[in-house]
Amino acid sequence: MSATTLLTAEPTPPAGLTPAQVEVLRTLTQRVVAARAAKAAADAAELRVLAEAMALATSRGAERSDLAVREIAAELAAAVRASDRTIQARMDDAVMALGRFGATVDALGKGEIERAHLNAIVDAGAHIDDEAARGAYEAALDHARRESPGRLRPAARLLAQRFDPVPSQERHTLAAAARRVWVDDGDDGMADLVLRCAAAVAHGAFDRAARIARAVIDAREKPDANHAEGARDCGEAPASDVRTLSQVRADVLADLILTGHATSAESASSIPTGEAIHAQVHVIVPVTTLAGGGEAGALATGGPIDPDSARRLAAGATTWTRLLTDSSGHVLATEAYRPSTAIRAALVARDRHCRFPGCRQPARRCDIDHTHAREHGGPTSIGNLAHLCRRHHVLKHRTAWRVVQRPGGVLEWTSPTGLVYPDVPAPPLMFTAGYV
Repeated sequence: MSATTLLTAEPTPPAGLTPAQVEVLRTLTQRVVAARAAKAAADAAELRVLAEAMALATSRGAERSDLAVREIAAELAAAVRASDRTIQARMDDAVMALGRFGATVDALGKGEIERAHLNAIVDAGAHIDDEAARGAYEAALDHARRESPGRLRPAARLLAQRFDPVPSQERHTLAAAARRVWVDDGDDGMADLVLRCAAAVAHGAFDRAARIARAVIDAREKPDANHAEGARDCGEAPASDVRTLSQVRADVLADLILTGHATSAESASSIPTGEAIHAQVHVIVPVTTLAGGGEAGALATGGPIDPDSARRLAAGATTWTRLLTDSSGHVLATEAYRPSTAIRAALVARDRHCRFPGCRQPARRCDIDHTHAREHGGPTSIGNLAHLCRRHHVLKHRTAWRVVQRPGGVLEWTSPTGLVYPDVPAPPLMFTAGYV
């Protein structure tokens, strides 16, 4: 949204674009930024109108307020061709946003953030009842206008955990009491099986299913390996098996639940006999939490994890990596038994996802890229490495987009038109108030 206020640099003529075309692209970029800013301002104006409508309804007396809300919601809905239930819900949301997160709504009105940013901040912080704590939480997210809504959401959840006066362990205990499984029936003979449970358990289950699915696909793509030294005795996957990783993962998870085995009716299992596939859950745990403190840990994906679960996972860990950070959370160095593993662990902890602005592709699905190319003398060190998904890795090497890495792991991306977009690592985004 605020690209026009970012740093600028001399445009690098991209392959395939003439200088005149670069100027056209610059103009288009400015126009889309202006259009989105106007849309954000309109969204803020609508919130204020809906809040005024709710105030009008409730001013008629408590005994008639519910009917008055319905009456006014129906009027507004008819005017904009929407459901009156939807408008009534938006009236409630508008009162919540303006009453509890007024500064964020003001930023929306100025076009500094978008509606999705507001929703992420409100959804994560709505449960903070203490006004001072809620204000501190909102102020800590002031710099969120630099990030995409997808990146903001996990950061907002983690910050809400930290600013809420209610201890995180107490909140987790209450939330865990609501764990359950349910089915949502869909169309075309399909349904969603949903498990609500502790975050570490959910990520562990997903990781194990993904590892088994990847082993099945690897065996399918290398059929000769099925007979290597008699390691596999479950038969080969049929040649007609063209399932995607997502499809195999879903089949594997259903098989594990129904039979206790990762064998599918659609294709024979290709997992080596006796080869245990365990889940991996990467957790960042403050040393004070290990010592019994109440500060929440964080999953490598960015979501918070309650202190008891963090300590339990740490107690069962077979490998430890100590990360040394500065006061803002920037990873400076790492200590572990194997340096290559240590560097990877430090990068996962710092990056968590692809480091192109706005991208949320998890680090485990990304390439580790030398910011300054290795063949041109770039060192293999934390200060010259970053996770890039394949899409943005190709973009870096084959287009006029350029990137340099600044201290603290900040990546500065320069577009073909010369605009500079800084990408800040996750820890400062989550833990530092008012980062500039």
